[in-house]
Amino acid sequence: MDYLEMIRAVPAHRTALIEDSNCYTYGSIVRDADEIRHQSDLLDPGLEWIDEASVYGQLIQFLAYSGTNKVPVIISRETTRRPIPGSPVPSTACMGVLTSGTTGIPKIWFRTFESWHSFFPTQNHIFGINSSSRMLVHGSLAFTGNLNMYLSLMSEGASAITCSPVYPPAWNQAMVDYQANGVYLIPSKLRLLARTASECNPYIKTIVSGSQSLGLGDIRLLRTAYPNNQCTLYYGASELSFVSFIRDSQMNDDPACVGLPFPGINIMIKNNEISVDTPYRALGLPTPCSVGDMGYTGADGYLYLLGRKNNVYNIHGRKISASLIEHALMALDEVDEAAVTLEHGALTAYVVLNPQSEGTPAYLLMEQLKQRLNPYELPRRIIYTKELPKNSSGKPVPSLLSAADPH
Repeated sequence: MDYLEMIRAVPAHRTALIEDSNCYTYGSIVRDADEIRHQSDLLDPGLEWIDEASVYGQLIQFLAYSGTNKVPVIISRETTRRPIPGSPVPSTACMGVLTSGTTGIPKIWFRTFESWHSFFPTQNHIFGINSSSRMLVHGSLAFTGNLNMYLSLMSEGASAITCSPVYPPAWNQAMVDYQANGVYLIPSKLRLLARTASECNPYIKTIVSGSQSLGLGDIRLLRTAYPNNQCTLYYGASELSFVSFIRDSQMNDDPACVGLPFPGINIMIKNNEISVDTPYRALGLPTPCSVGDMGYTGADGYLYLLGRKNNVYNIHGRKISASLIEHALMALDEVDEAAVTLEHGALTAYVVLNPQSEGTPAYLLMEQLKQRLNPYELPRRIIYTKELPKNSSGKPVPSLLSAADPH
């Protein structure tokens, strides 16, 4: 069994993908993927790098090679150099997925077909995805979350809707034009989507998000634009797949809260480091496994994520989590995005204000932070910026931030 055989079982006339007004059925995807597979030299095993601009181009090549001697790896067009695997390609691998964490340097992990496919029924049930789903998704399939979402939708015979421009008004229009009933976007894109909605859309029933924090202010914003939605935030990693999730109705004032484990997943915390026991991990990883994320279990039983171990700084003998400060900033109504870095021995917070709060003095944010953080956790300064540098998955890359004049 492979992903091409999976979608071959879906009725050929059903719509699989709408990209920039082009409609592709399951039948057309199978036909085009079959043509690539039959024309390719599949005898010699190895990696097959996929560098295509369109989602459709990425998808049909992935489907053509997955399950053959060639192991497909979709790379972002922003990737300046191809990652080198740390080990030989396993014989059971059906794909390679990339993760860059916060360093911007891609790493490659290999997965079996079963490591994702066997979990699709569980995740689709939790996310509210079924054969009638029509999900808006944006971005390259080089982002592991997007690739997983497309394949999970196709396991149900559902439809994905996407637009190539980074232009949220066009996303909202596509949702109306093609009768979307769900959305999968990272939080920073979700905020842009909701703010550019010209009118409320009552047809959106499910919103799925991950990779960044999501707060109650964001939930209120989404509820205004899409009043009938249920939002689910998940925590996961390319190496581990899905780890925990939380519904909007369960969220509290702390954006670090990422809920309870998915069924079949066990979470352990030792010395504030999160380890995960999961059968859905990438090949070659031990179990339990840690990707270096720090966190704790709260009194409510929920998992709270404090970010990567290398994002915890030792300042004057105290260990300070940059993610903790970022979460405190993100909980403020004025803030859209935040990233904290260590510069010259002190913490600097880079902040993107939401459009309604432009012109807010930085000292007002600092005064609010004093109510949420210990004195030694406060950043020395807050710098406003129009946007944060991000990797291909949409995660901020703090190492690319440079000092600027404070505001």
